[in-house]
Amino acid sequence: MYWIIVIDDDISFLKTAGTILSRHSMRATALKSGRIALDYIRKNGFPDLILLDMNMPEMDGFETLELLKAEMPQDRDVPVIFLTGEEGHSPEVRALEAGAVDYIRKPFNPEVLVSRIRKVLDRRDTESRPETAPGEPAEMTLETVTAILEERVDAPGTLWLGREVFSSIYKYMVRYMDRYHSSAYRVLLTLRIRPDKSREDRAAIAAGFKQTIREALRNSDVMMECGSNQVFLLLPEIQEYDIDRVINRLLRSWQKEDPAGETTVTFEYGIVHGSGKPEQEDRKAEGHHIVVVDDDRSNLMLAESILTRQHLKVTSLSSGQALMNYLREHMPDLVLLDMMMPDPDGVETFRLMRKEFEETAPPVIFLTANDSEGLEAKCLELGAMDFIKKPFLPDVLSLRVRHTLELVDLQKNLADVVARKTKENENLSLHVVQTLAEAIDAKDKYTNGHSSRVAEYAREISRRFGYTVKQQEDIYMMGLLHDVGKIGIPRAVINKPARLTEEEYALIKEHPVMGYRILEKIQEMPKLAVGARWHHERYDGTGYPDGLAGTDILEEARIIAVADAYDAMTSHRSYRDPLSQEAVRREIENGSGTQFDPVFAGIMLQMIADDPDYRMRET
Repeated sequence: MYWIIVIDDDISFLKTAGTILSRHSMRATALKSGRIALDYIRKNGFPDLILLDMNMPEMDGFETLELLKAEMPQDRDVPVIFLTGEEGHSPEVRALEAGAVDYIRKPFNPEVLVSRIRKVLDRRDTESRPETAPGEPAEMTLETVTAILEERVDAPGTLWLGREVFSSIYKYMVRYMDRYHSSAYRVLLTLRIRPDKSREDRAAIAAGFKQTIREALRNSDVMMECGSNQVFLLLPEIQEYDIDRVINRLLRSWQKEDPAGETTVTFEYGIVHGSGKPEQEDRKAEGHHIVVVDDDRSNLMLAESILTRQHLKVTSLSSGQALMNYLREHMPDLVLLDMMMPDPDGVETFRLMRKEFEETAPPVIFLTANDSEGLEAKCLELGAMDFIKKPFLPDVLSLRVRHTLELVDLQKNLADVVARKTKENENLSLHVVQTLAEAIDAKDKYTNGHSSRVAEYAREISRRFGYTVKQQEDIYMMGLLHDVGKIGIPRAVINKPARLTEEEYALIKEHPVMGYRILEKIQEMPKLAVGARWHHERYDGTGYPDGLAGTDILEEARIIAVADAYDAMTSHRSYRDPLSQEAVRREIENGSGTQFDPVFAGIMLQMIADDPDYRMRET
């Protein structure tokens, strides 16, 4: 549950806000002045987010925000949203310049308030999300950079960073350091000073430390301050054997200022594996692509001028239809869409985008000069990322666009991580299944590799039949485990070279049900048990264990049945060698419509015809 502190001198507003937030499963603390809020936070700590009224007696929102930031712990950046009843653009600009993450006018629509809060918290949560895999962190903030440096120290003075970690730190720093252009950066160094807490001049000592380090650097070095007592340094063209010399030089510079050794300086460094500038996505290098759609040429020119100064690629279009035509060949990162245009208007264009492009449609910020009540809520309900009123000011437009792009990037990065981890899990599952299949085959000295071959044949039949790639992978897994029930059959029975007795044959016939009972418990893939239970059913109904016929046998089982029979005929057995390809073809033809589904038997016959050298068999 998120904890929100609401600071406002209007008691009725505090009650309303508290009720709204509680209904949306948020804990709300209502405080009626900045002074009371500061005292409360000192005793109880900072919340997840603060709603702060701009205009309050005694101490207004700007002064309150400044004092809050001064007391905010270094490892937390609590977002603040300003609230005000003032009209015009000036309050919004002041709010954003003061460090607020957003701005909401009063009186507000409850859904707008909740939507804005959740958007800010989602962005914060995504930025602070822990690493999903070693060496591959999400987008960096100063806090996450520091955490990585602290968590990966193997010994004092030694820190090894993988290329992906270094690359992410690079991407963060390059956004703020215009001097960072060299392609030869190799070392990332952090220096931290720890003045005695009892000293009252700790701030002055830290400031002097930073100034001393800055003066000791070369022109090509890059320094970035991190909190009150720490700096990051990026040092180009430094080799591993040079690191101690460089660190000693920097520390000697500080020792001249602190000859008595009254402060402690610690250091950690990272070496990028490989050489050259960390790789970046082309999108990042080229800047984001924004499409602005408005039937007013002056608005287009103004937006283009503002956004291109932010190093964004801008395409200007004058109608909703022009946008739809453009999106069929290009997919930008963000669309700024005017609501009031000739047919189709912005709302209808937005709906057309969602209908035609579905999940691939770019995010949208609506633009409008309409000031009617409820319009912002309508935009957010439609699915827009944000809403900007015209005429817009440069700072407001730039900040709203930048915040939206950062959120979209974070969401995309998270989606990429999830997809990658899902693929890793699928690969791990496949490896486990393959190992299990090999263990099953190992029980029968005459059928080595049988499960893998059946899986391959079943996948090829399904591909030719028109299955999707995902369906093909599913049936491959089913084929690997179709004989899993043989785990419960004695090895002596499986490997008996002579004819089986009736009792032994009855025991063999139990393996489909045994396999089904093993695999049905895997809820993540409910169809996995299909091949195990029904691969010995016959199309004419004379198979086992359930005597199903025709299409009552599930499709995947009918495919695996053909693949299983083919491999049995083309493999070595205790009582015979593999059959000739012609004999196998005749058996498949004779079994079509009786033992096998005629459709899948036909596909197998075509696979045989496509294999003139008879490579499709046990070797």
